[in-house]
Amino acid sequence: MSKIKFIPYQLVPASFNPWRDIFLEVAETVIAELAHPDFEFLHFGSSSFKVAGKGIIDISILYKASQLTEAVEHLRNIGFSDQHSNKPFPENRPRKDIAVIFKNETFQIHAHVIELGSEEHLKQVNFKTHMLNNPNARAQYEETKQQVIADGLTVQDDYGKAKSPFVKSVLQEMAKP
Repeated sequence: MSKIKFIPYQLVPASFNPWRDIFLEVAETVIAELAHPDFEFLHFGSSSFKVAGKGIIDISILYKASQLTEAVEHLRNIGFSDQHSNKPFPENRPRKDIAVIFKNETFQIHAHVIELGSEEHLKQVNFKTHMLNNPNARAQYEETKQQVIADGLTVQDDYGKAKSPFVKSVLQEMAKP
């Protein structure tokens, strides 16, 4: 018997919620359910590096070159739907959405379909590592997110756009020699 139940995604307003250990458990369990010999998976984003926020679990499904269609089909077969957004990611880098019930609680999941070893994949790994190793950066990111919500930006697309400059500034700083 599975520890999780996949259910339709629920588009909810963005909010600021404390980070919880259960996010790591949910991601680990979802990845175990998604396991496939042709793909690798990465839990990334705030829930992976202990930063408070929306509480959405971001996971990348990492496919080998020329397996994008197969990766998307794998997610669809499990029940993932197209991204819930007015400005979705492009078809060559899609995001698929689903929710899960884990320990009687519902969690929203964003599955980012990304080529294994690509620049974006490496940025995700490096950003996650940087954030895990830098408590001050995590605190600044939380402050940024709190300010976004305080400014009334609770539509998911608007929230993401408003916090994006912080992520970009960290990535630029990391790229410096």
